[in-house]
Amino acid sequence: MSIRMFPTYERSRQVVRRIIVGMVVKVSVCVGAVVAGAYGWVLMASLIFCFGVHHHELLEFPYTQWAEAASLFHTVSWQVKMWIITAAVPPSAVVLIALTTLVRFGRPLTRPLYGASEWADLGQMKAGDVQTRHKPSDF
Repeated sequence: MSIRMFPTYERSRQVVRRIIVGMVVKVSVCVGAVVAGAYGWVLMASLIFCFGVHHHELLEFPYTQWAEAASLFHTVSWQVKMWIITAAVPPSAVVLIALTTLVRFGRPLTRPLYGASEWADLGQMKAGDVQTRHKPSDF
């Protein structure tokens, strides 16, 4: 005698599979975006650094000259230190702006607290047992 599978069991397996595949895709996209963003940050900093120290010939693939120069921070002159720091500022500003935009506009839209946020008219206030005074109180 064989065990009969109910349709809900197959459906639940499909739903679980779809959820897992969706999560894997989201995580993969997020990890790819972080890696691409980090490489873009180093690329932009390397571009600014190489043009700042007037050594355009140093700029070649894999474009990690800023990271190499930052590792020698304590052994270089003050001008090169200044360019290492200066080259890091614009990419950091771009990342800050992107994260701020992502957080600000990535939030789901929420309804105002307690429904509509408009002022009640006199009829609505009387219906809600709100008493209005037309003269100041005697306190």
